[in-house]
Amino acid sequence: MREKTPERENANQSSDKLLKIIECLAANRLPKRLSALAEQLGMPQATVLRYLRTLCQQGYAYHDEVGGGYALTWRICRLSDAVRINLALRSMASGFLDDLANRLNISTCLVVENNCEAMYLDFVDSPHGVRDTMSATIRIGKRAPLHTTASGKLILSSYSDRQIDRIVDEVGLERLTANTITDREQLARELDKIRKQGYSVDDEECEVGHRCVSVPLWDYAGRIVAALSAYDATEYLSYQKMEDDVLPALFEAAKQISFRLGYQCD
Repeated sequence: MREKTPERENANQSSDKLLKIIECLAANRLPKRLSALAEQLGMPQATVLRYLRTLCQQGYAYHDEVGGGYALTWRICRLSDAVRINLALRSMASGFLDDLANRLNISTCLVVENNCEAMYLDFVDSPHGVRDTMSATIRIGKRAPLHTTASGKLILSSYSDRQIDRIVDEVGLERLTANTITDREQLARELDKIRKQGYSVDDEECEVGHRCVSVPLWDYAGRIVAALSAYDATEYLSYQKMEDDVLPALFEAAKQISFRLGYQCD
């Protein structure tokens, strides 16, 4: 267990206060004045005001100039929508991940973009002896730079040049292995290749000794909303196996999941 330091304890208390303020605002139908909020929460007004100002600055709350009260904006709904959508997506894809892992003797995962990173929504280990050093339970929720993973590059390939430039400007092109793409022009060529072939490969670009292949999941609006991936050690996932066995199975599963997401193939 991690030792409880004063810094960590203070951070936990701050998070607890912030969540209580958000819950209190959500429970009130109308904007509530600072004094009433502080009394309801049992906190000093100065403390509540500090958190309210942060929420307002970030667009999650507003101050009613007429009545003087505070309330949440609809921006908070975006967080709940993201959670709801991701849970629904994970539920739809779960059975396919299990089937692919068992049929192909390979690890499978479901990945989405979150805050300019690739995030694992679900992960199923290879059933016939785990060849990975990181278990599925540890990988779920794990994040990686978009440009380093097959799934992340696949998602990037659906973005406009302006969106890609913004992400690169904000987070950079960090090098994780000798094979990681760290040049913008090389990344552009890689994304163009992915668009043409319809799938993406990570060849030891995120983790040494591991190879991954990803295909897109499309929603009702024709947008790539996630990536369905198969993953293994390079010695077990050859390009021949990828082309002959893995990709056809991934594409078929992706087609069925995308249909459930409302996507209509031409």
